[in-house]
Amino acid sequence: MHAFILGQSGLPFQTGRGCGTADCREHALSIQQKKDAKLKASRRATSRKPKSKRWIAGVSAEGELLLRSRENDAADADGHIKYSFSQGLTFVARRWRNVMNEELQAVGQSHARWGTLYWIAVFGDRVNQTQLAERMGVEQPTLGRVLRDLEADGLIWRRAQKVDRRARVIGLTAESKPLMQRINRIQNSVRADLLKGIDPVELTACLAVFAKILENTDRRTVSRR
Repeated sequence: MHAFILGQSGLPFQTGRGCGTADCREHALSIQQKKDAKLKASRRATSRKPKSKRWIAGVSAEGELLLRSRENDAADADGHIKYSFSQGLTFVARRWRNVMNEELQAVGQSHARWGTLYWIAVFGDRVNQTQLAERMGVEQPTLGRVLRDLEADGLIWRRAQKVDRRARVIGLTAESKPLMQRINRIQNSVRADLLKGIDPVELTACLAVFAKILENTDRRTVSRR
């Protein structure tokens, strides 16, 4: 006959034939010790600080702008992520612009000319040179040179406003339409290449960050007026 009783540790051990009391107690304690060891290991794994990627902005030996990643303690990451993000955002914008410039040269254009044509198309014939410069965020002399070249090439027109004859509104000519279509195809191709392999969910998260940055920028601008 076999019976199970609780020892001082609260563990059951078997009594009766085939199992001495001391042996059973030792066996039960061994099982409990293994369980305790597994539980401690599990708690250590749970409490261990997770590692995160730390992105570092830098310049390669060839002078190329780049972003590198390395493992970093999550607690330490916040001290560097904002700097690396702002630098990375600048790097990406510059590299994207350079790629577009290379492609636009094939059709005799540049990023500056294309950007000007794009914003003129957006605003239609409702803005003059001063307003266009403000909305594009460029200096008037710089924009003036680009506008003169575009007008000489027959891609834009400038006409005096009815209210203020000194200010001339700007619009695209019919001759600019084939060029704009070709540039749009180039833009679409570059966009597809540079965003290849990026999940739409990641892009959506990125846009949310951009929206917050723009919101902070607007708030900062208003507070300084």
